Amino acid sequence: MKLSKEISVRVGEDGLIVLREPTNAEWNEFNNSQLVPGKKGRMSFRINEAREKLFDTLLVKIENIEDADGPITVETRERLPSRFKSRVIIEAFELDEIDVKN
Repeated sequence: MKLSKEISVRVGEDGLIVLREPTNAEWNEFNNSQLVPGKKGRMSFRINEAREKLFDTLLVKIENIEDADGPITVETRERLPSRFKSRVIIEAFELDEIDVKN
């Protein structure tokens, strides 16, 4: 198996999001930022914020995705909803299957 430098996520029929592979430091930051200390010593979940930040950091290309204001590009990615960015990160990195053989 050859590891790729980029991961493509299909969106709808012809939409495409391309993300680069995170560095180890970026991946560790993503994992560490999902839970943060909250009030009264409790942990606060920040999973969606962590995913959105990772999406914005790794985004390489957007193709064939638009909203009411027109095509969305890397430069106009702020128009993508947070829940959309979060879902792309889940599809790209968290649902990936690895085949382990003994």
